[in-house]
Parts: sequence; C-alpha cells; structure tokens
Amino acid sequence: MTSSYTPLTRSEKLQAEFVVQLGNIAEAIRSAARGEDSSALQAQIGTLQAELSTLTSNNASLAQQLADANQLVSQLQQQITTASEGDITPDSIAEVIAHLGIQVGEG
Repeated sequence: MTSSYTPLTRSEKLQAEFVVQLGNIAEAIRSAARGEDSSALQAQIGTLQAELSTLTSNNASLAQQLADANQLVSQLQQQITTASEGDITPDSIAEVIAHLGIQVGEG
C-alpha cells in the first residue's frame, strides 16, 4: 500500500500554528494551576495576542489583494473579449487570401 501526501494549504498551516499556540496556552495554564510563576504566562499570552493580531491583519491584507487581483483579471478578460470581437476565422485558403487583400494571378 502506497501513501500519497499532499502539501498543506496556507489555511491548514495557519490552523496548525493555532493548535500549537493553544497547546502552549494550555501548558501555561497548567503551570499556573500548579502555582508556578504567572509572569511567564502573561508574557506568553501577550506574545500570542500580538501574533494573532498580526495574522488577522495579514489575512485582511491578503483578502484585499486577492479581491484586487480578481478585479484585474475581470478587466483583462473584458479587454480580451473586446479585442477579439469581430475577429474572423477563415474557413478556407481563399478566405484567408481575400481577408488579407492578396491578389493572386492566374498562372
């Protein structure tokens, strides 16, 4: 039996990072419950909140970039459609010659 692996998507990688961070938080809470110093927990919480804020900001930025790119694609597709309107596709050599205005003498 062979296994095939597929690369993780960006979303799956972010979810994995969140799971790791939640594990870190859970460990810090367990440490606090055992009476260990909570300053490390507070520092970790601050770091995680900053990372989450950065990820949220990056996600919003990427979403806007994607929307902008989709808009450009739509504009380009419209330009292609406009540019190709009226194009003919000749069905025979005679039509190609006539379309290009080539005069062929009888030989």
